[in-house]
Amino acid sequence: MWGLGESYIGPFALFLGANNFVMAFIGTGPVLITALAQLTGAILLDRSSGRKPIICLGIAGQAFVLLPLFLLPFLLPIGGMAALIICIALYFLSAGISASPWMSLMGDVVDPAERGRYFANRTRIMMYTMISFMLLAGIITNSWKAVGHTAVGFGFLFCTASLARFASMVFMRHHYDAPLERHPTEAPFSFWDFLRGAKKSNFTKFTFAIALMNGTTNIAGPFFAVYMLRDLQWTYLQFTANMLTFLISQTLFVRWWGGIGDRHGNRSVLVATGCLLPILPLMWVFSTNYLFLLFAQLVSGATWSGFNLAATNFIYDSVPQVRRARALSYYSIINGCFSVIGGMLIGAFVAEHAPSSIKTGLIHITLSSSLPIVFIVSGLARALAAAIMLPQFSEVREIEPISTARILWRLGIGQPLFGQVGEFMPRMRTLLPPKNNKS
Repeated sequence: MWGLGESYIGPFALFLGANNFVMAFIGTGPVLITALAQLTGAILLDRSSGRKPIICLGIAGQAFVLLPLFLLPFLLPIGGMAALIICIALYFLSAGISASPWMSLMGDVVDPAERGRYFANRTRIMMYTMISFMLLAGIITNSWKAVGHTAVGFGFLFCTASLARFASMVFMRHHYDAPLERHPTEAPFSFWDFLRGAKKSNFTKFTFAIALMNGTTNIAGPFFAVYMLRDLQWTYLQFTANMLTFLISQTLFVRWWGGIGDRHGNRSVLVATGCLLPILPLMWVFSTNYLFLLFAQLVSGATWSGFNLAATNFIYDSVPQVRRARALSYYSIINGCFSVIGGMLIGAFVAEHAPSSIKTGLIHITLSSSLPIVFIVSGLARALAAAIMLPQFSEVREIEPISTARILWRLGIGQPLFGQVGEFMPRMRTLLPPKNNKS
């Protein structure tokens, strides 16, 4: 679903002529919509005897929405962009409804001591699948564009993605639905209780730290696809290869980050990756060379794989099962609000009003568009957010301490990649035929 469908919503909107504000909504609006839907899912969970029916409901909603997402813009040529936005909203609304029950369920069925490794391995399997199908999507769209029927290519992608989501619902129906722990005497954990704990609650401090990091990230986040396809004039295949580099990098590094998180704590991973996040958008400013930007995606994938994995596992460590669904929805709402502010209010405004050339005395710099200025603003804002917010919360488990410099050093010398080679070589030996020793 993701490789053929969701990852191509942005390029499809650009194909339809979306402006910067629409692209900002596509990049950040779904985060807030999903978050509000997660709260709905948590409320439904409070009144449900099981989590699996709610999860399957959300999955079915996504599968159904993918078809009109493609068709309505062509059936309604005047209001096609509005129809696309409504379909996107419904798609992520369905995703959000199932998210809280799913995370609550996974928190029960995965051993806490193995969460880092388990979710790292799970992510790798997902990445291999996404990489394969995203590459296929790039080939399909490029081929149909070459014969002048780009819309047909997008139609094939979204129809196949819909079928894939229906298939995942079939598999989910066979998943074990662990008994739901309830404490009927305990008052519901309200959003006000969550906000009121901002000064004392470690989890609330963590939430605002991650939200500010995501908000400053989304100043630039929605515009990378615009920059690649509109300003740099990349083909769909070049765009796909760049995105695949990001995914492959995550696959290579995520398991190493999982081990670091299990041993040294998820906060140490968040702080280490938080030091790298401000650098990522600046790499897109200093060069338009295709190979260099592939390298930028390699660094970005390595960084985000650790940050996202550690943030998710920190939630599991910090919140008891009975409050996990609601806590996740509150966490997502705060993240969604900050992401919308970053993308639609700051990022889109800068993209519309920033100059595409800079003149200062004898210095005259001409840019491909205003988007490099957006990337600079995002990088500076990320650095400020990391410096202020990441020290605010603490680790919640007993861990083996390690310095941030030590983690970055091990990352810089390629330890995660050496570990991949160390795993690969014994497997290769088992596949090779045994040598015949003749005396």
